[in-house]
Amino acid sequence: MSLLFCRTRTGLTEVPSVVGHSRAAHNLAAHNIASNLTGGRTLQQKFYENRILDRYTAQEAKKVSLRQLVLFGRQLTGDKLIASANYVRTELPVRLAHRISDFQYLPYIAGTNPHLRTVYELYWRAFDEFRKFPVVKTLDDNRRFCDTMRRNLLEHSRVIPQLGVGVAECASLVAQDDMDAFMHQMLVSRISRRTLSEQHIELSEQFDGALREHLGLRADEGVDQMRQAPSDFATQHTGIVSANCSVARVVHDCAERAGGAIEEACGLPAGTAPHVVVAGHTDATFMCIPGHFAYVVHELLRNAMSHVVRRYTGRLGEGGGGPAFPPINVTVCSSRSDVVVRVSDEGGGIAASELPHVWSFTHPLKAQRLHDLHAVRRMEARMGEDAPPAGFGLPMSRVYAEYWGGSVTVHSLPGHGVDAYVQLPRLGNAVENIASRRRHT
Repeated sequence: MSLLFCRTRTGLTEVPSVVGHSRAAHNLAAHNIASNLTGGRTLQQKFYENRILDRYTAQEAKKVSLRQLVLFGRQLTGDKLIASANYVRTELPVRLAHRISDFQYLPYIAGTNPHLRTVYELYWRAFDEFRKFPVVKTLDDNRRFCDTMRRNLLEHSRVIPQLGVGVAECASLVAQDDMDAFMHQMLVSRISRRTLSEQHIELSEQFDGALREHLGLRADEGVDQMRQAPSDFATQHTGIVSANCSVARVVHDCAERAGGAIEEACGLPAGTAPHVVVAGHTDATFMCIPGHFAYVVHELLRNAMSHVVRRYTGRLGEGGGGPAFPPINVTVCSSRSDVVVRVSDEGGGIAASELPHVWSFTHPLKAQRLHDLHAVRRMEARMGEDAPPAGFGLPMSRVYAEYWGGSVTVHSLPGHGVDAYVQLPRLGNAVENIASRRRHT
């Protein structure tokens, strides 16, 4: 007996096929399995849905760079804001369609996982809603579109916990490399969609605030007079992007937050977490989305502090009034094209047997920890959230860095500590590092 595969709305279904049996028998088996997976939908309905999806997966994502986002916000007019809305309106379903297609090509055993199915259904509903959203023609239309995106962002804050648990439950059933690639692709695409949505929402809010001030309207007055901006009205805003983000300032903010989190988690007195010493090009600035950069830096500092505390807890209170723990040393280097941040600790290093797996989401040890996401209702992978399961933050940091053409690398000095490096383009010229089409084998 051989196995045939049937692409349905929920996945690539294995259908037993006895050699010599008729194609009609195979079609009947495929129909029965597909009907069970899709709530009894007819083959014609599923065919229609996949025909719609195929029209979008045939399109490539229109990638943007940080510099393009910044330049677009300069001299922002009502017409440009409406053009931005329509770009996002047409781009979101394309990016969603490619990820829905990835779900459909999962092995059958993974495609029926209830947590992965939850994410699939969230994506399908969002895809359907955005592709049907009418063309944005007025500022009022744009405000309705922003409301739709806000609701969608809130609904999709469930995605990471559901993905994590689903991947953990499938880790022993599907090849690790395949599930890691699937998880990576899902997270990169999620960041890209949230970036487009949040950037446009922020630009819209900044534009409306400036327009309200221009028209002399109070904050509690309605928007009736803001349906159309004067033809000569323009603002200068950059949305969620910072054109001159201070590296040292972000490091100091992240150090304060990470220190507080470590003190709370480890029951340490306030102010006793390992100190962070920043050196190098401390006046360096670069173009970035501060929230993305902060997530990476915070995660590296939190990991470093955690390992140092674990190794040196017995020294707490020694040495008079000085710090009980060795400091975390952060070195900032800035060139014309790149910014590099090195985080060095004395936490003992990473075992040689574990080092190859630090970037994996689905290595057996990591997968067990991802089950902790059962207790997490919402997670947006932002700095300041409750600490993610052990082993999740580091690969997620690499996803953020690689999305903007950067990298995160780790070098372990066994018995001493770890040097972690973050490299990011300084000028914002790199376009989003996302793959539209996934090669299915």
